[in-house]
Amino acid sequence: MTNVTDTLSQEPFVLYREFLILQSFIYNVWVCILLFGFVANAINITVFVKIGFRDNVTVSLLFLSLSDLMSLVLSSLTVANWFVGQHWPNHEWPFHRYIHVAFYWYSQVFYDYSSFISVFLGLVRCACVAKPLLFKSMFTVTRTLIILGVLFLVALSLRIPVLTSFRLTWAPKPQTNSTWLAYRASSNSRKMFAILDIVNRNVVSWVAYTITVICVIILVIKLVAASRFRQSLAAQTRGPTYKQKTVPPSKENSTPQSDAVNSAKESSNQDKKISNKLSAKDVQVIQSVTLICAIFIFSQLPFQFNSTNRLVDPEVAHGRRKRYVYEFGTQIAITCSYINSSINILVHYHFNSRYRETLLSLLPKKCAKVSV
Repeated sequence: MTNVTDTLSQEPFVLYREFLILQSFIYNVWVCILLFGFVANAINITVFVKIGFRDNVTVSLLFLSLSDLMSLVLSSLTVANWFVGQHWPNHEWPFHRYIHVAFYWYSQVFYDYSSFISVFLGLVRCACVAKPLLFKSMFTVTRTLIILGVLFLVALSLRIPVLTSFRLTWAPKPQTNSTWLAYRASSNSRKMFAILDIVNRNVVSWVAYTITVICVIILVIKLVAASRFRQSLAAQTRGPTYKQKTVPPSKENSTPQSDAVNSAKESSNQDKKISNKLSAKDVQVIQSVTLICAIFIFSQLPFQFNSTNRLVDPEVAHGRRKRYVYEFGTQIAITCSYINSSINILVHYHFNSRYRETLLSLLPKKCAKVSV
């Protein structure tokens, strides 16, 4: 007779038990995050529309909130499927249960779009801080709208092969004489998913991730430099005021070549002075953009690790003994993606004074007083 304890101790798959434990509560967490995300992004959209299309940052943040909301809405059917299946496994669905897969792929279009907007925000802030005289007037509202439109087309085009590899069709319902809406994949869908998984979840995703990390590092350095510059100014105002006068060079001794060199140096020095002399508003914008990009970085990290692990480890890629390593990582990555699409409202409220004032103006007076 086989010992029951020995049988249970022989774990057939790595992280199988941990995956079952995670499954027992993670779907409840997803529902809570999505509900919060619906409300938060709806508030963000309302506030940014009220503010208006004044600058490229506001426009980008509005489109980011719209994209995040669409990603969460399209993901809600997947969350509902797993939540109901966990608590009511015998629930009778009016359509095929796995129809949520179709909506999942559409949600990925908007999640990719949100990622591209985060990268764009980081790049624009880096450019405006590094070369303010050159880039501050370059990213107008109209140009920003065009760029955001192009980014959406890129996100959509990267998913078109997947979106065209399945269809929703009416099919006979098992054990009944009725029909229901079902998900049908094409014959080459598995091969296409494998190819596009490498392109979207490894190549494109890692490029966007790396750019965002670099942008955050640069922005943090600039914030530290601006803070030190302000501290030095404060120390100078408290100390003795002494200015050493310098005699300007004679125009007679200058040459066209030296004038060009001096002009370039002056322009560079002016850029540095402007980047250090950041106004309180500029600092708030940089802080909010940096935090949004940082949230994207940390929430995307499990996703990057999971996708790369499946690419390099055959035991994970082919669903063998480590299949639940990937499944476990997928649950964590999905949770982080939902959080990433939901919590930007906290950043906007604490680091965007215009957002905070507009939001409080939309609330009843009693609620606004309590919030303050």
